[in-house]
Amino acid sequence: MNKGIFISFEGGDSCGKSTQINMLKNCVEASKYRDRFLFVRDPGQSPIGEDIRKILLSLDSQPHPLTELFLYLASRSELVNKIIIPALDQGKIVVCDRFYHSTIAYQGFARDILPIDQVEQLANLSACHIQPLKIFYLRLDPQIALQRKQDTHFDRMEKEGIQFREKVQNGYDYLAKKEPQRFVVIDATKSPEEIFDKIKAEISKTTGFDL
Repeated sequence: MNKGIFISFEGGDSCGKSTQINMLKNCVEASKYRDRFLFVRDPGQSPIGEDIRKILLSLDSQPHPLTELFLYLASRSELVNKIIIPALDQGKIVVCDRFYHSTIAYQGFARDILPIDQVEQLANLSACHIQPLKIFYLRLDPQIALQRKQDTHFDRMEKEGIQFREKVQNGYDYLAKKEPQRFVVIDATKSPEEIFDKIKAEISKTTGFDL
């Protein structure tokens, strides 16, 4: 049984997720608990995972939707088995930028290539059935999210249109309703400071660490 605590961040593109994770990193780094935390990202982190990430986000590649799904699953398997499980066994607080819920929202609901229950089974299999104790879902209207990104660089996934983004949000809303005990739904239109205060308070309560 894992001794650590697993936390993930989720949300559609441009929801402010990366900003909040960076704020949390800075907070942790300034605390006495910095050696207890490990920050990772999905896809990526492991050598094989980072190679897969480059393929998935590259504008030069357009994999078949089923291929895309299996690439995400493969990257996650590397991340979980080589990094997350060992860290949890050491009692670490692992904070992950996306996890299998992204696969269900993006490849399950938005791509709609397989029945949702099959995508959920595959996503859980890739995660070795490890589930985050808390999932911070930064919820932002897709139209607002698109406006936030209009003057900046888009990767392949971010270039998808508004209908794709709306389906992603539908997926996350479905998951949040299905797992209310795990999901912490946050209004991403709030200021970064307001959002972070809520996240920090929840993490302090979950871990027992006064950040």
